[in-house]
Amino acid sequence: MRGFEIIAIVIGVFFAIGIAVGMLLVIALPLLRGMLWNRRNRHRYMDGGGNWGKQSPRNDDDRRPPRWPSG
Repeated sequence: MRGFEIIAIVIGVFFAIGIAVGMLLVIALPLLRGMLWNRRNRHRYMDGGGNWGKQSPRNDDDRRPPRWPSG
């Protein structure tokens, strides 16, 4: 084989591997996002999720800033 043929084969192999990896990512990313979303919600509502109507306790950081003085 000549040098040009070897380079063309190597480029073709990398191109095919890139297409295959891209197709796997397109398939796997939505599944991974769904799995992470379920895991995040499971940790968020570990205590049973019965706190829908209750508000979290407020602290001083939750208050609104003072009004801007009018001139």
